[in-house]
Amino acid sequence: MAKDDYKSMKIDESKLSQEEQDRLKFLQKLSQESDDIIRAAGLSVDDEEEDVEIVRRPIKDTQWTGQSDVEESIKSKKNFQDVINRSGLAVGDVGALLVFAGVGRSSHGEGFDLISMLSTAAPFIGSWLLISPFLGSFTRQATSSKGVVFKEIIPGWLVSMPVAIGIRGLLKGAVPPTPFIIVTMISTFVFLSIWRLIYIVLIGETSEDEYKSAGFFEVFKMIKSLVKRW
Repeated sequence: MAKDDYKSMKIDESKLSQEEQDRLKFLQKLSQESDDIIRAAGLSVDDEEEDVEIVRRPIKDTQWTGQSDVEESIKSKKNFQDVINRSGLAVGDVGALLVFAGVGRSSHGEGFDLISMLSTAAPFIGSWLLISPFLGSFTRQATSSKGVVFKEIIPGWLVSMPVAIGIRGLLKGAVPPTPFIIVTMISTFVFLSIWRLIYIVLIGETSEDEYKSAGFFEVFKMIKSLVKRW
């Protein structure tokens, strides 16, 4: 039978027995649910072809909802726009630097309140958010895998953290001692790296030219979406 003839075939349900109609409805429902599962995985079903064709879709930069093509693909620009586009990552970076400030103040017996922590962390947060995006710290490649996290934040960290230490020295009116500089550089690198590893576990891997690997939250949302369908 020709393909066009097959596609043009229609079943007259009025000529089917009740049992046959029930079976047909069951098969149609099963087919629809299988298509929904494929789409929930971020893939696409080509309904125009006789065979089901799975098409890989471009990367999504926003949070994945389990619906292919709901979000638009946003390419990294290596400027402050990346911070806006990846606000979740940026908020976590701010939190990591606040933790760094809190640990530092605690080790020196200083106040542990939020205002004091913000005051201590402000130069580091400001420098990180204003400088590191231009050095690739907020690109999709920066969280493309756990293995590249350390390498990808080094350029931004090497420039922004010394600037922050310099600003803090100016505000304090004194040159920061060498031990402080060493501890600060190591600590900020560790805290930022830890947060970004956690980010990948929760949100998933991202890349400019590879397809996104779902994280814990996205897998949970996909399962929740599938449960609703069933």
